[in-house]
Amino acid sequence: MAEYPLTLVNLSPDRDAFARWSAQHAPTHRKSQSAGVQDTGYAWHGLLRRAFGPSALKPFVDRMPLRSNLLLGYVERAPDALHVQSDLEPLAVRALGLESLRAIEMPGLWREEQELSFEVRVRPVVRTRKHAKSGRSDEMDAAVHAKLHAPDISREQAYNDWLKRELDRNGAAELRHIKTLAFRRTQVMRLHQGAPRKPVSVEGPDLWVNGRLLVKSPQAFTALLRRGLGRHRAFGFGCLLVGRPGVLDR
Repeated sequence: MAEYPLTLVNLSPDRDAFARWSAQHAPTHRKSQSAGVQDTGYAWHGLLRRAFGPSALKPFVDRMPLRSNLLLGYVERAPDALHVQSDLEPLAVRALGLESLRAIEMPGLWREEQELSFEVRVRPVVRTRKHAKSGRSDEMDAAVHAKLHAPDISREQAYNDWLKRELDRNGAAELRHIKTLAFRRTQVMRLHQGAPRKPVSVEGPDLWVNGRLLVKSPQAFTALLRRGLGRHRAFGFGCLLVGRPGVLDR
């Protein structure tokens, strides 16, 4: 199956307009706010789908927690093939800051052993049936899961090991250096998979890191950028940003 070009989209949102749009159009976001959950992932997901349709940014990341007013994400379109829905309301246009939109086509093929700097926000969790509370497979903090088998392992090492595994998906890349930029535990609102699908609050680790990696398999690495790392990739996690050494790992 032919693959489309991969493009990085860069936006500078209007936060006040986004808050107004979310209040009007994102019921899950409203419920999360009323429940005291500071999660904008579902609202961004909905707004991006409304603006770009099938070519909505996925994965994407909102860098505001790092005090950067940037919304970044990948689309499987060439820059000149990226189109905004013609009936998009003015409030949504302002919320996304569409006048600031920049689109950069990513390399079609990376070099084996190419060194890159990276930054990513991830939800380091694993799916487990054995330790699930629901009877089905539940999410478990990767550090908690690691301690079941290695009680002395540190949280930092457990997360580093988790990230190594994610980067090594299909032999894509090798982790060379990593630095934690921010860590906290956050609650996110997700739709329960049962019927009816009701929004539920899910608590877990929220980790920002940067560092350096080596591309091991150019094709697998491109696929990794398209897919993203870990879970909750449609809602602001797992968007692997890459650049020349020294650009993102400062």
